[in-house]
Amino acid sequence: MQLSLLEWSAPRPAPANSTMPWSEADYGRLADLYVETGGDIRAIAAMMGRSATAVWTKASYLGLAVSGNDVKLRKCLGEGCRGQKLFMSPDKGTRICPRCKSDRHLPWGVY
Repeated sequence: MQLSLLEWSAPRPAPANSTMPWSEADYGRLADLYVETGGDIRAIAAMMGRSATAVWTKASYLGLAVSGNDVKLRKCLGEGCRGQKLFMSPDKGTRICPRCKSDRHLPWGVY
């Protein structure tokens, strides 16, 4: 199969913020936009100047599909994260992220 030059088009430019690292403010904005748009990843990506893949990855990393009484970003208090990782928590009592919950050294019932 041979492509003619008329069928070829230049690749799309990368989103504006595609090379920028994610800050805590970006995570907060992602969480807010996720709620506002009902989880529309493409719309969030356009608003944040990121690729849809990057937004999808960060949204799943934060666990944004979580629902509950007081859902918001909280710092994990688990040993593995040491207060550095943010995750979507359904209420004030949930302060251990899913990754740290799987730690076999974590005492039963601390989350």
